[in-house]
Amino acid sequence: MGRKKHTGDGGATSSTGQDPPPSESSPSMPAGATAAAPALQALMQTNPALFMANPLMAMQMLQSGMLPAAAPVAPEPEPVKIDPDIQEMCDHFDIEDRHVKRLNEIMKKRQDTFEEDILKLWEKLRDAREPAGLLVTKMREMEEGTFIGKKKTDKYLAEMVRKYELDGMAEMRLSDILAPYDEERRTARYQELERHLEVSNKPSAMVMILLKKLSDGQPLGRAGPPAPGSYLDRKMKEQKEKDRERRDKDRDRGGDRRREDDEVIVAEATAGEMGEMGEMAAGGDATLSASGNGTPDPDPAVEDDATLPATSGRHRC
Repeated sequence: MGRKKHTGDGGATSSTGQDPPPSESSPSMPAGATAAAPALQALMQTNPALFMANPLMAMQMLQSGMLPAAAPVAPEPEPVKIDPDIQEMCDHFDIEDRHVKRLNEIMKKRQDTFEEDILKLWEKLRDAREPAGLLVTKMREMEEGTFIGKKKTDKYLAEMVRKYELDGMAEMRLSDILAPYDEERRTARYQELERHLEVSNKPSAMVMILLKKLSDGQPLGRAGPPAPGSYLDRKMKEQKEKDRERRDKDRDRGGDRRREDDEVIVAEATAGEMGEMGEMAAGGDATLSASGNGTPDPDPAVEDDATLPATSGRHRC
């Protein structure tokens, strides 16, 4: 037997000069499968549609291992169910789907304040120039725990809105700023604010001017004099009008009283005169009754003269 000799490339050959048999570790193929010819493989790579158009050929090639098995198709994810209230609001303001889905996921964790949060979002987005941008900001506040939903209007604020005819924006901003305060501090701020509103002829604008100080907790300062048309100005005019009407009524009542006094005096005077005339009439009747049948009583002087004795045949004068 001859020895193996080495070639220049480091490979070994037998002494007979023949190549060694192929290794037994070649890639395994399915049972009964045969390797495709190089030309067929090239055709498969350049024009796979040709084999796809012939299902029978494709099936045979798949079974023979010439075509790789298709990967299983993953099931499509189920569509996300959006809350109807959220969908309605987002449709109204043309919010993108990605923001709609994010808000829907956030609101799932805020079921206790769901209604108040949605109402507050409606108010904010309605007045926003860019509703989508503002919604992103509010969603961030929700995630950070700083978002406050719509609160029921307290009695003091409701009375201020009615009294000074505040618009919706002023009411909403006041509610947002003063909502975190306790009742005592909130009432004190309302009272301080009211001193400025009662002298302003534009209360809603005054609220917007003072929002910065209210938000920072700063004092609002001293209120100025009543502006024409302000609440306090109208009340002062109404009070002057009432005072004038009351003086007019008192003056009229005084004139009526004087007329009544004059009538009483006239009536009393008339009654007195009538009484005197009655007494005089009663006295005359009594004199006539005493003389009998209306004959006047004789003059006492005449009677005395009749009883005197005659002297010198002449009567005394």
